[in-house]
Amino acid sequence: MNLDTPATDPNARLLHEPIVGAFGLPADTPFVSIKGDPSLRETVPLRPRQQSRLDHIAGEVLENLCRAAARHRRIRDLYRLQQFGSAHRVDLQPFAYEVHDAEDLVKPGYIERHFIAVPYEEKVRTIAWVRAMIQTGPLRHYLPPHWLKLMDEERTSWKPLAENRIDEIVQSFNTLRSIEGYYLRNAAISLSEGIVRASYNCDGTYIVRADYFPEFVRINTP
Repeated sequence: MNLDTPATDPNARLLHEPIVGAFGLPADTPFVSIKGDPSLRETVPLRPRQQSRLDHIAGEVLENLCRAAARHRRIRDLYRLQQFGSAHRVDLQPFAYEVHDAEDLVKPGYIERHFIAVPYEEKVRTIAWVRAMIQTGPLRHYLPPHWLKLMDEERTSWKPLAENRIDEIVQSFNTLRSIEGYYLRNAAISLSEGIVRASYNCDGTYIVRADYFPEFVRINTP
C-alpha cells in the first residue's frame, strides 16, 4: 500500500493506523519501536543488572523451545519467552493459553510429555486451516467490503515462517540478552502472524517481522 494513499481510503487506514493491526505490520514496515515508561528508561543506569536464575541454562532452554516450536503440535506461538525476566516463565499460546516454568523445559522428558511431535509442514498447514476457518466463518458476515477484500488477499498470500528461521530467531534472543546496558527482558514469537516482539529492561519494545528479525539483530548489535 502506498503511503501517499489518501487518509480517507479505508484500506490505508486499516493497514497503517495501528502499530500492529489485524493484518500484521504494513508491507513497507519491517519493524516498529515503542518507547516505554520514561521513569524506567531514565533509571536504567541506576539499576544494576542482576543475573537471572536461568541465565546459566539459557542456551539449553532456548534450544528446547526452538525444537518445540518447530516440531511439536501444541505450540503455535511462543507467546512470551520470559525466562530472562523476573518471572522466569514461558507462556505458550498453542490454541489455548499455557504457562510453564522455563526451568522445567530442560528436565528430561518434559517437552515430550506436554508437546506431541508432528512434522513442521503439518503444523503450518494446521495454522493456515485455523486462520481460514476463522476468516470464512459466521463472523465474516459482519465485516464491511473493504475488510473482506483485505482479509481474503492476506489469507491467499500468507506464507509460513521457514522452519530454519525459528532457530535463528530464538538464538538471537541470547545475543540481545548479552547486550550491556539495554538488554532483552522478554520476547514473543507469533508463527501465525509472522512477527517477533522483543521487550527490554528500559521498558521499550520492538516489533519486527519474523523473517527479518535475525538481520535486525545483526544490524543493531555490536
